[in-house]
Amino acid sequence: MAKSAINEMRDMEIKNAHKGDVAGRNVTILEEGSLNGDLGAQSVVIKGIVKGIVRATKIIVRSTAKVQGELRYKTLIVDPGARFEAKCVPS
Repeated sequence: MAKSAINEMRDMEIKNAHKGDVAGRNVTILEEGSLNGDLGAQSVVIKGIVKGIVRATKIIVRSTAKVQGELRYKTLIVDPGARFEAKCVPS
């Protein structure tokens, strides 16, 4: 598992296990990916596992996702079937 902070204002896909904070422009956590840390971006798509605080203008939680923590957003979309245990804080 990678343990580090990623701060790059570009589009990113996380396809492995990552422990640490992530900041980017458009970030996708792929089905085989996981993030244990905080995530900040303009747009976030979660297909894998996220544990932490997610801050984004738009967050999409797909049916394959498992989310624990807190979501801060302007727009939130949660697909049926997503496993979702998070505090939701609209901005």
